[in-house]
Amino acid sequence: MHARKAQVRKGGGATSRRSQAALLEQLSPAAVAHWPIVVRQLRDADVLDTIDACLLASYCEAFARWCTAGEQVARMLIDFGIKSGRRMEAQTGAAQTPLQAAATKIDSLQRAPKAIMRRQEVQRAIGLSRTTIYSRVKAGTFPEPVRLGARSVGWRVSDIEAFLESPADYRASRRPS
Repeated sequence: MHARKAQVRKGGGATSRRSQAALLEQLSPAAVAHWPIVVRQLRDADVLDTIDACLLASYCEAFARWCTAGEQVARMLIDFGIKSGRRMEAQTGAAQTPLQAAATKIDSLQRAPKAIMRRQEVQRAIGLSRTTIYSRVKAGTFPEPVRLGARSVGWRVSDIEAFLESPADYRASRRPS
């Protein structure tokens, strides 16, 4: 495309409607849909007469690609969340929405390293069942719980984060009681 200025009248139409139509034919449907919005915004800002039509078309095309990429990322995150939630349900037996799974992970990362996570919270964060957690504790491949009372235990956030960094290679270090 040649960088040629298209003089645009206050009404929003180009002096050469034929050149504008030819320009619009080269754009994707999403960019063509964005074109009138941009023209209206530039007209409202009173700078439409000074804008190069080819640059405006390039902007509309780039914006359309950006919107498409954003939609693809959103679909990918939704797919990941749904799959993550289904995997969590299969492993723990508890139904959990993708939003709940994401909130659990975010919450645990924002907590103080010495904070304590209870068993159900740990199960949601790591996706392992109660039986698997205690089997791995016994084998030394999962952090040991901290006794909170006669019948309650929890895990340090820092220990769970260390486990999540490399679950396959994790080896528990014995802490003095």
